[in-house]
Amino acid sequence: MFDLFDDDDDSHDEQSPPKIKLSLVPKIAELFRGHHAKIILALGFAFASTIFLVGLPLLFRKIIDDGITKNNSSFTLKLALGYLALTVLYRTFEYLQTVLVGTMGISIVNNLKMKLLTHTLSLSIRFFDKTETGKLISRIESDSQRLFMLFSSVGLQLFSSVLIILFSFAIMFSVNVEFTLYVLCCAPLFLGSAVIVFSRMRPLFRKERELYARITGFAGEHISAIPLLRNLNSIQWSRDKFSEMNREKTRFSFRVEAIEASFWAVMFITPVIATTIIFYLGADKIAYGTMTIGTLLLFFQYITGIISPLIVISEQISEVQKAFASSERIFDLLATQPEVKNPISPINIPKFSDCIRFENVTFGYNDTPIIKNVSFEIKKGTSVAIVGATGAGKTTITSLLTRWYDVQSGKITLDGLNIKEFRQQDLAKILSFVMQDIYLFPGTIRDNLRAMRIDIPDSQVEQAVQSLDIQHIIERFENGLDTVLSENGKNLSFGERQLLSFARALTFQPEILIIDEATSSVDPVTEARLQESLLTLLQGRTSIIIAHRLSTIIHADKIVVMNNGMIAEEGTHDELLILNGMYARLYNLQSQHNFYA
Repeated sequence: MFDLFDDDDDSHDEQSPPKIKLSLVPKIAELFRGHHAKIILALGFAFASTIFLVGLPLLFRKIIDDGITKNNSSFTLKLALGYLALTVLYRTFEYLQTVLVGTMGISIVNNLKMKLLTHTLSLSIRFFDKTETGKLISRIESDSQRLFMLFSSVGLQLFSSVLIILFSFAIMFSVNVEFTLYVLCCAPLFLGSAVIVFSRMRPLFRKERELYARITGFAGEHISAIPLLRNLNSIQWSRDKFSEMNREKTRFSFRVEAIEASFWAVMFITPVIATTIIFYLGADKIAYGTMTIGTLLLFFQYITGIISPLIVISEQISEVQKAFASSERIFDLLATQPEVKNPISPINIPKFSDCIRFENVTFGYNDTPIIKNVSFEIKKGTSVAIVGATGAGKTTITSLLTRWYDVQSGKITLDGLNIKEFRQQDLAKILSFVMQDIYLFPGTIRDNLRAMRIDIPDSQVEQAVQSLDIQHIIERFENGLDTVLSENGKNLSFGERQLLSFARALTFQPEILIIDEATSSVDPVTEARLQESLLTLLQGRTSIIIAHRLSTIIHADKIVVMNNGMIAEEGTHDELLILNGMYARLYNLQSQHNFYA
């Protein structure tokens, strides 16, 4: 049986196959640039293999009529060897076209994947905010792979199948027009059955797959929840629920199997009907000497020979439709432009010597502003803490400074120069980010500390480790810095992973350091250890610290208190306590909580 499941990630809810948009053809054709010689050669191989294939029944007729029937054994042997040679040539050219088109498809799709990844990495952060990671992976991998199928096996099978059918009917018409017309009369029955199998049955297969997904999802969820189910005495309920879902799936699968089997039976009985007609009519002609046995067998071979190409065409049309749908999604992604763009004539970032200024900055992720008319400055070499309730706009401020987003009004300047005049990659060279969510890549500790950049020398990595005094973490492992981390660093504690993120920031020796809630998810003992390392990290460096725990930022040179997207208070820890405003209330509340804890 053929795979009739529609496994495309974006079309599983559709009740009809996607349409082929001819406007996509020029864009798809553009992907073949540089491969024209291979295409021409592949077409030549396809023609050659088809000619040898459809020539086999003609040679077989000659073996029967001029060899076996006339009892000419030597001539029969020569013809049989010719038949063997023709078969070898057919298979050889088929192999050559398969390899040639396959390698071309691999080359095209690999280049396309690289282009998609490079383009995706150039897009602005807002794009990733509203686009699911799974869909991006699907665009780069699944959709590209579907195009590869179009460029290689699907396209090749369609082209070869059409050639086989055309050449076969051309030869049959040249041999006997009457018999060929009888064969064509049976075609509507076959084609009608094929349309039902490959289009009408698809919703049934889609529903069956959905039922299967429900069962596997239920099993996975309940297996992982076995301790809870046992604790609540709900094992029997889980078993009964699974049994009910399984019965529904079984009943539906039986129905699908019965319907599919009936359609296939009709499809495959069609050539038998055509063959029966040919044999019935041919028997009299052979008796009267107006037709040879070889000619009758020639028609039999062509009838059975064109069934497979017809099935291939019927099946692969849906694959072509899905490939076009994939190409549309791919070209839509490639047409997406970054929201934050580099200036046409960028200026070089100066050596940071004075201050960073936010001047009447307003910004919102949609029509509602998150921060409103915010103005403050960060002097070189000072630490500025930004505090406030969740949603007050703290992280947004740092996202604007790094140009993950651009301000909607106002401006941010570095030594008096608008940061919009700098290239984003140049701005990133003087900034380093320590985030609350710790990202550790697959690879060694050393690779993680230099973020896979081979231009960072080992001495720089080792210096960062020594400066933060975290050799004890590295020495726990036999291979030291060359220890391979497990997935997301699960062979390290949370505190150790956070210390490694500090070391990574220090490895890049940034002029400006941004720390976002770096100690908010740890116990007091680990927090004290992280705070000690943090002081080392901040020493002599311009820094912006976002914190919920106010005890971690009491030594900051300046504290900016945010409320509803605006600056409510600004000053040192002592100044804000004397002011007895929002900061003082938050600090006293946290101090009381810690005391009673």
